Amino acid sequence: MKGGKAHQTCPFHNRRSVLTSLVITNDPVSNSLSVKGCFELQERCLQNPLENLELTYGNLLEEDVKCLSQFPSLGYLKHLNLSYVLLFRISLEPLGALLEKIAASLETLVLEGCQIHYSQLSAVLPGLSHCSQLTTFYFGRNCMSIDALKDLLRHTRGLSKLSLETYPAPEESLNSLVRVIWEIFTPLRAELMCTLREVRQPKRIFIGPTPCPSCG
Repeated sequence: MKGGKAHQTCPFHNRRSVLTSLVITNDPVSNSLSVKGCFELQERCLQNPLENLELTYGNLLEEDVKCLSQFPSLGYLKHLNLSYVLLFRISLEPLGALLEKIAASLETLVLEGCQIHYSQLSAVLPGLSHCSQLTTFYFGRNCMSIDALKDLLRHTRGLSKLSLETYPAPEESLNSLVRVIWEIFTPLRAELMCTLREVRQPKRIFIGPTPCPSCG
């Protein structure tokens, strides 16, 4: 069985399996993700640790984020996708704790569109800085100041395996409609690249607004 999907409850069988991937998407009615019940059931049913976890499009309660770092089967995650899970209203200390726990195995981290505010960033930076196996990091569509982005980039000093990374345009370069003011953004992007090159040499990196899927 390649993967499992869950919409509020997980359709696992009562026998053990070799499931290594779990996808939980939001309930279209409540726009929320039910995490704790899924993992309690998963712990009873599965023998092998999960390698891939996707929680996408919805809201998480703080207690749900806390539970992520408490389940033994999540201790060896290679791929963690939280894209478009809105995190701006909760503490990110539990997410930081999870990153610390899986730092030795994590290869892909997707925090795209989580609307993380720069005031929350310090909670996840220590854990992120220890993810030495990380090759892919998506962090676009979050609310970051230029100083917060510089701090984030400095904390990637030890992530020498990063081959693809994306970051949002700093808020100082956005107008009231959250559109980029290019004459402000261009020198700020150059500052960020300079900051990054002081700690490591990037491979593929994108800083700025999310490109149009049609024209790029």
